[in-house]
Amino acid sequence: MKRYFVVAALAFVFQSCTTPSLELKNELLVNRKDATVIVSRENVKKIVGEIPNDKIPVVLGANGKYIPSQVDDLNRDGEWDELAFVCDFDLNETKSLNVKLVSRDEMPEFVQRTNVRLGEGNKEDGFKGVDQAVSPKGYTGVPFKYQAESVSWENDIMGFRNYFDCRNAKDLFGKLNSDMVMDKIGTKESGSYHDLSDWGMDVLHVGPSLGAGGLAMFHKDSLYRLGSVDRFEFQVVSRGPVRSVFDLKLSGWNVDGKVLNATERISIWAGKYWFQSDVSIEGIEGEAELAIGIVTSYLKEEKPFEFVANKTYTGVATHDKQSMNDDFLGLGILVKSAEKIRTGDAPLLPEAVVKGSRWNQPVGETHFVTQKVSNKKVATHYFFAAWEKENASWAKKDNFKKLMKEQAEELSSPIVVKIK
Repeated sequence: MKRYFVVAALAFVFQSCTTPSLELKNELLVNRKDATVIVSRENVKKIVGEIPNDKIPVVLGANGKYIPSQVDDLNRDGEWDELAFVCDFDLNETKSLNVKLVSRDEMPEFVQRTNVRLGEGNKEDGFKGVDQAVSPKGYTGVPFKYQAESVSWENDIMGFRNYFDCRNAKDLFGKLNSDMVMDKIGTKESGSYHDLSDWGMDVLHVGPSLGAGGLAMFHKDSLYRLGSVDRFEFQVVSRGPVRSVFDLKLSGWNVDGKVLNATERISIWAGKYWFQSDVSIEGIEGEAELAIGIVTSYLKEEKPFEFVANKTYTGVATHDKQSMNDDFLGLGILVKSAEKIRTGDAPLLPEAVVKGSRWNQPVGETHFVTQKVSNKKVATHYFFAAWEKENASWAKKDNFKKLMKEQAEELSSPIVVKIK
């Protein structure tokens, strides 16, 4: 009996030692907070075997506690593609984590650190959140039918919105706490988001600009706003505790007589001062120049600047006392140096031009960088925003540049995922 117990115990130990685990490595010689980790479905299967439809993988740390995670169906075929989570790493650290399957009703509740929101309705009767919608053709934002006029997205640091009408410019919310607030902003109960409140405020003046990373096509020394199109659709891809993803699909984009279609996929991760934009355009012949903009109307003393972020990325940014709260705000774009073509400035526009052209608004008050794009090929860039009132260190230009440089290194060196 004793002999059987020893053999069984050894068999259990041997089986435990040979169970595959998730090995993650930070190859940078710096500490990383909330480093993004993506594990493909195929790699998850190498650990847990076949995955039943009613089961979801969860990640456990060395202490046996759950690490907040989610699974995302990025191609929307009904089967999730990636397991996503964020994790802290020391410099050059390797972590060994476990993955197990749980039923949906056993799935732990994690703190929500990202969100995406489009509310349909009106301020008096309220707004209903939707995961898909099409903006009416020719819609100028009047009459008011979308909450905060926009598709909004946020993490625990910053919030953004994209006007869901022909302007199609991006705006910025500064946040003062980690709560998810986009579901209530722009409602009758919340008050004006232009006024500073306990959660923060709308800190950016957009006007006729592209705002905080809005898009246009640069063609023959002109900017063609990605806005006045035949069809403008919003579609949620994923909304989760550590990552939210959605698509903006636009068809019938007229660029000097050439009709194009475009899809912008926006992703935001917990703990980051940036969102990722993946843009694909259909109908291009050869190569073209996608322009990504930063509003300049409130710049006072500092001019837009460009810098080498690292071996892979170029940074284009502004930093000044340019917020609607009259404090410092850093705005920036990271684009791959091999894809960057030029920078430029769209001029100030006469007030009469701005007021009279809401349907097909020309681009003004914008500094932009252009990115090389070709037909149906995804072009990726990152938009950064950092507000002094959220963190006093962002009052210094050098600190904002340092943030962008550090993130360029992290984006160039993702956490290495192995199955051991």
